[in-house]
Order: sequence, then C-alpha cells, then structure tokens
Amino acid sequence: MYKDRGCGEIGIDQENKEITIAGWVDSWRDHGSLLFIDLRDSTGTVQVVFDKSKSDTNHQIASSFRTEWVIQVKGKVEKRIEGAENPNIATGYIEVHANEIKILNESKTPPFEVNSKNIDETTRLRYRFLDLRSSRMQKNIRLRNDVVLSICNFLNDKDFVHIETPILIKSTPEGARDYVVPSRVHPGEFYALPQSPQQIKQMLMTSGFEKYYQIAKCFRDEDLRADRQPEHTQLDFEMSFVHQEDVLSNCEELYYFLSQKYQLKDIIYPFPRITYEESMERYGTDKPDTRFSLELKNLNGILSGTEFRVFNNVLDSNGSIKGISLKNSELIKRSYVDELNNFVIEMGGGGVIPISLENVKDISELKIQNVKSPIAKFLNEEHIKEIYKTFNASEDDIIFISAGETSKVNECLGSLRNKLAKDLGLIDQSKINFLFVTNFPLFEMDKDSGKWIAMHHVFSSPTKETEGFLDSDPGKVIGNLFDLVCNGVELGSGSIRIHNRKIQEKVFSIIGYSSSEVEERFGSLLEAFEYGAPPHGGMGLGIDRLIAIFSGEDSIRDVISFPKTQSASDLLWGAPSLIEEDQKKELNLKIIDKEKG
Repeated sequence: MYKDRGCGEIGIDQENKEITIAGWVDSWRDHGSLLFIDLRDSTGTVQVVFDKSKSDTNHQIASSFRTEWVIQVKGKVEKRIEGAENPNIATGYIEVHANEIKILNESKTPPFEVNSKNIDETTRLRYRFLDLRSSRMQKNIRLRNDVVLSICNFLNDKDFVHIETPILIKSTPEGARDYVVPSRVHPGEFYALPQSPQQIKQMLMTSGFEKYYQIAKCFRDEDLRADRQPEHTQLDFEMSFVHQEDVLSNCEELYYFLSQKYQLKDIIYPFPRITYEESMERYGTDKPDTRFSLELKNLNGILSGTEFRVFNNVLDSNGSIKGISLKNSELIKRSYVDELNNFVIEMGGGGVIPISLENVKDISELKIQNVKSPIAKFLNEEHIKEIYKTFNASEDDIIFISAGETSKVNECLGSLRNKLAKDLGLIDQSKINFLFVTNFPLFEMDKDSGKWIAMHHVFSSPTKETEGFLDSDPGKVIGNLFDLVCNGVELGSGSIRIHNRKIQEKVFSIIGYSSSEVEERFGSLLEAFEYGAPPHGGMGLGIDRLIAIFSGEDSIRDVISFPKTQSASDLLWGAPSLIEEDQKKELNLKIIDKEKG
C-alpha cells in the first residue's frame, strides 16, 4: 500500500508516530520557510508541513505542487501549536511534518476547485470524476452505500430473499416508453430494458419464494425532471399471502428504521394514512407535503347563492369552488397577488381571487365595506363570515379562491399551495413527514383518447367492495393501490396484485387490449396464474429519491455517481452516440434521416 492510514483518520492519540499517507493536494499555503499542504483522500484532509530548515529539497519539491496532484508523504504526527487548531475538521488538532515526499502523478489545472459551491452543473457533469472528489459528493455516495446496505440487512433479517431479475426482457410498453435493444442473433427482433421487474417478481411469487427483494435498475424513456433519470434504482419487494396492511407495515418499519438511523428526526410513527380522495380534497394532489398546513377547503355550499356568474356557471357544470387561507403579510403585495393569478392561469386554471379584510377587529361584526376583493360586490356579510369560519381564519388572514373543473382546481391550488409555502418560508425544513396515500381509483379516463387507462398499472387488484363495478362502471372501481409520500415527493408505489386469471383478463379488456395482445404481452404470467398463484403484493420504492431527502439535495443527480442531464445525455462519456456501420449491419439496423423524410 502507498499509505498505512487515511488522511482523515489521524488523531491526537497518534502524536509522535511516523506514518505514511497519500492523496490529492487540496490546497497549499506558502509562509516562506514553512509550506503548508492540505492533503485529501477519501477519509478527509490533513495538514502537512514542509519545513525548509529541516529539508530544503523537500521544501523545493513541495513548492512545485499544484491542486489535485497526487503525492505520497512520510512524516511525523505532531500537535498543532496553540491557536492554530481547526476544530471544524477531525484532524484539526494535529499536523504531519514531512520527512519524505513522492509525486505519484501530476494534474492539469482543473476547470474548477473541487469543493467550490458555485459550479455550473454542466461543468460538474462533464468533469464528474473531479466533482466526485468533493466532500459533498463523497458524503452523498457513501450515504447511499450505507443506506442500501442497511436495507439489505433489514430485509434479510425478515427472511426476504435477494433475487436478481433479468435486464434484457420482453417489451410490454405500458405508460413510459421502453428502451429497446436490438438482437443480433434474431434479426429484426428486440429486447427491452425493464421499466420495472413487475411481471418477473409476480412470477417469483407463483414460484413459491414468498418474500423477494432486489435493489433493481429500471429504465424509462421519458422526459426528465429533477427527480427523474433515464435509469433509476429502486427497492423492489414482493410478499405472498398478504393483505394491504401487511405490505404497508413492512415498508413502514423499514423506512422508520432508516430514518432513525440516518436522520435522527422526530418521525411521526406509525405513518399517517389518508385516502386518495381525501388527499385530493385537502391538498389538491396525491403527493402532499404535510410539513405545513394551508389545506384546501370546498366553498361550493357557501358560494352557491351569489350573483357572481362565474361561480354559478362552475357549479352548474358540476365543478368546484375551493380556496386556501394564510396569514397576510407585507410580502403579499399587489404585484405578488398578480403573480399568483398568472401562475394559476399558466397552469390552465381560471386564476385566483383574493379576499382580505380591513379595519376589522371581530369578524362577527364585519361590514361588506371592510372586504377587499374583486368580487366583493357579489358577496354579502354572511358569505364572508361563513368563508372565514370554514377556514377557521382570523381577521388578519387572506384567502385565495379558485373555481373551475374539479380536477383542474385541485391541481392549480395544490401547486399554488406549494408555491406559497416556498415563497413565504412556511416549510419546516427540519421535518421528514412520511405518509401513505391509499385507495386510488383503479382506472382513469384518458382525455385525449376517451378510453380507460390504469391509474398505476394493469396488475393491481380491485377492492372486494368495488370489484362488481368492473362490468358496469370502471370509474367507480377502487384499487388495492398505495403510494409512500415524503415531503411532497412520491417515494414509491405498491399494490395488492391480481392473482386470478379471469380478473386480470377483465382489467386488460377494460383498457382496450385485444385477446391476441394479451396473449402476446402477458401470456406467461397468465399461464402461471392457473397453477396455484398465491395472493401477493409489494412495492417499488425509489432509492435515488430517498437518498436525496436524507442528504438534503434537491436533485437526484447529486446522489447518483454518473447521472444524465435533463436531455438524457451523459456529458462525461458522450452517450448516447453513433455506432459503427459494421455494428448496424450486424444488427440489421438502418437509420432513418427524418430531415430527409
């Protein structure tokens, strides 16, 4: 070995010991006869001293060092002089006085300082091998390793079996596009990279393993956001002979354990459970951030008797009038209200209407002239009192109202709620709030095609209470579906699966699959159902998103070793890229030039 200990592992207990260390030059300071080098490796940094009076040669060599050079140092551990200590680092009370040095490799001038906080992300990804040297990225990737190891140990202790499933599988596109891989030995045919090992893990349940898990790589050819990548890692687990609560409890125990181990936060446990319907009604979204209140309230009943035509038209078309209440503040100026209105309009909503009060000490005594609102002339005192009572609001609160088609109102106010909380600093960043959202509809209507589609995926079972609507009204079917949400982020989804062939075929028929399509795409799984498939269920949970929350990062790119950009490009390796003509011929591929038609 080029070193006998890590740079960050040297403490005061090793004073006067001769040691050998190696790493990268992090920084250097020339104080004349004394030259100080901060030497960095994966364990941390340590200060190395080159004393000209002891070795002019070593001092001269060290004077040539530049950042990111790789060097080896042999020297003596000494206590720093009083007043020169650095309590902010583990090695801040000692330094290494160099006796011998060796340059292992020089470095070009790097395009940025490794631990700088203001680096353009494109540059970071282009030089990812440098970015990964930073203490931030070292910490994030090591945290990821520790969390994954803890997950494996936890599930192993609960008798789950780790099973690796294939990466090259059959293409069965359902939602996101598949990444496809051409086959050389089967010309014109393709494998697909798995969006999820869904059918395979269900097949494992029919194979009698009962408890399976995997840290699975999944691939989806879809538009990217901060929390999306073309490839992601998920914890995949499946259990046989279970009900919904059994699956939720397993997930809950694991994530509570991880939170206590890595966050030391005051986690609400057991995790709250709310239904999809309740989540949409209260928060306008199925992935609510519960670190702040600002809950939506339905005002249909209160505002059904006004002379405001907009409200009346909305109610006549079975829409909704809903609102949000919050403390008024100097930050909520006319320009900000206009910004909120435009925000909702740009989302396709009808804007927001503010209501606030002036010169009111007791709401029970307010007069309509005390009301500030564009629609004040359409309201009376009783309307205002009932609105404020509904929100349990005080005279200092401001209320924002939106009206329109129910799903659009929910979507707009849900996003507005998040914007207000972020802009006004209402989020308690110290909190990590998990909750389960359950009882999703099994189907939703695709507005473009007018056809039923699966809200999650086609393998989720209907509840016993609503299974009868499969034949008469699919929109009323509730699925044994559930999501794990944390701080407004969906960490994963799960369900109790269908294990009966007839019910599975019925679901396929509702979303429009023909018999031949069903047999082609799902025939193997359906056949397995006929050989004693047990009741089973499980979840797929995003590892990248979990680590991002634990590490306090906004983007999952900062917890992945070599991520892609938002255009799905790898700036370090130059992927995707063209392939050689010989490779195309071997694979029987012909590239179509769209510009030439």
